[in-house]
Amino acid sequence: MSAPTVVSQVRQWLRCHIGEKIDTSSLERLTLLVVGIMRAESASPARIARALDQLGLSEAKPASIERRIRRIENDPEINAALCLHPTARHHLLWGRPQQLLLVIDPTTQDDRVVMVSVGVWYRGRTLPLAWAIWPANTPLTGDGFWTRVAALLDLVAKLLPAGVQIIWLADRAFGTPAFTDLLIARGWYYVVRVQSHTRCRDRCSVERAIGSMVQGRGRRVKLWGEVFKKRGWREASVVVYWGRHHKKPLCLVSNLPPSWWLIGLYRRRYPIEATFRDYKSYGWHWEQGQVTDLAHLERLLVGMALATWAALMAGTQMATELLTQPATGRRRTVPWEGKRSLFYLGLHRLQTMMTGTRLNHIHWRLTGWDAPNWQSEIYSHHARAFVFAGRRHA
Repeated sequence: MSAPTVVSQVRQWLRCHIGEKIDTSSLERLTLLVVGIMRAESASPARIARALDQLGLSEAKPASIERRIRRIENDPEINAALCLHPTARHHLLWGRPQQLLLVIDPTTQDDRVVMVSVGVWYRGRTLPLAWAIWPANTPLTGDGFWTRVAALLDLVAKLLPAGVQIIWLADRAFGTPAFTDLLIARGWYYVVRVQSHTRCRDRCSVERAIGSMVQGRGRRVKLWGEVFKKRGWREASVVVYWGRHHKKPLCLVSNLPPSWWLIGLYRRRYPIEATFRDYKSYGWHWEQGQVTDLAHLERLLVGMALATWAALMAGTQMATELLTQPATGRRRTVPWEGKRSLFYLGLHRLQTMMTGTRLNHIHWRLTGWDAPNWQSEIYSHHARAFVFAGRRHA
């Protein structure tokens, strides 16, 4: 398999979902953008052009290829609504998940851009769904922050399959009724972290700061009560846990029943941080790019998001192959593949396919939506065989 074959597969994948929504030339530009980002491991137009030149996908000189990439930034058809959202909607529908965990979190591109991003949790990673960006270090003009967040939630709502339980996970920046009220109004559940000084009132009307409910490491408490005194009390579950190795207690509020399970659920927020690292350093090196115009940046973000989906699909395919191989029963530790994320595995496979060192057909499927994270899956696969092998020899 060679780079042209990978390009053909990516083009066909995109055409299946968005082929009728954009013209042929825009589809071709988008295909090259996605392949170029994956091969260059960068969203920089210059690096993308160099990678495409090295793959021999064009007889043009690198400078001409770079100009072609930069023309993509001016293509109005390359936007999330036309190119990413139909793809995401299809895979969320056909994956048939019983529950979807959505994570919202802000990040920055150096001191140039603020991005509030929404991703869906998938086997220890998050898949980008939607985002909002604006210039950093300048006062917001036009709509306020929570108005922009509300518009982002409405956008995401159009992508979600009907009849699936939706739970939002968010850090302390969203631990306010300004956010949780928006979720409740849309019929969604939430688990959000709040500041330790957030006021809480139990059923006996005893009021205190949430963080004061545990008095030392290794302690935890849960209850159903009311929170957010300054904004008007709201009924909510409260779970506070101070881990033995944590400097401060973890303070959570939710509209789900009070349970220790909420702690494990909240931990599934962390993969969005890994996705940001994939964007900035380990994957697409977003911060090294010099694109500053927001409209141009939006189009690059579409390419980065689709490249992330493609990498996770290739990683899922590799995970399926590994989990269907019989375990020997002799392994006590996690194998090499289990120490890498699905994103890493998928990107590595796509790279080898582009250079012709591996023959594969990309399946373009996301399976196991209700599975745990990938590292737990592969560990359990080998640990179960090891335990039963030990019993046979006992």
